[in-house]
Amino acid sequence: MGRGSLALRLVLIGAFGAGVAACQPLYGGKPERLVAPQKKKPPKEAEEAVVVIKEVDECTADFRGDARLAHPQTSASNAIASEGDSALASSDKATDIQARVGLIRESIDKYRNALIKDPYNAEATLKLALAYDRVYRKGCAIAMLKRLAALTTNPKYAVKANPQIDSITDNGAWFKRYRKDALAAAGR
Repeated sequence: MGRGSLALRLVLIGAFGAGVAACQPLYGGKPERLVAPQKKKPPKEAEEAVVVIKEVDECTADFRGDARLAHPQTSASNAIASEGDSALASSDKATDIQARVGLIRESIDKYRNALIKDPYNAEATLKLALAYDRVYRKGCAIAMLKRLAALTTNPKYAVKANPQIDSITDNGAWFKRYRKDALAAAGR
């Protein structure tokens, strides 16, 4: 390194250093103090309206169908009731409320049609009562349970009706809102 280049470097550093020292802060003097924003209370959330679902105590449904039916069509009744079982099971899985209601309504129609084919179908009678219970039709559910209890008075149909009534007693989740009334209607 020669003397000339060293001198040049010193001159450049000195000039650069002097220029830096002569600079003012970029935005002027001392920054002004910021005032902290006032804390605001969060807005009150609107209270959700409580929806009260009322039980329907009266029942206007006709479960008799054609009174001229001479011979019950048990196999056709069971097939239709099976379709009702599928619709009711699908309603448990439905996420949309309209779809759920539509599937329960379909199951009610299927069970009702099964009872038109065979008015003595104890299983379809109980399942129709359970479907009515899901849509808060207490009156119709009680009517179906009374019909199930009436089947026990005939020895021919009591063999199938009694186990259905026993299943009501065994399953405490059924007819929770009016359990005592349901058991009384079923003869228990």
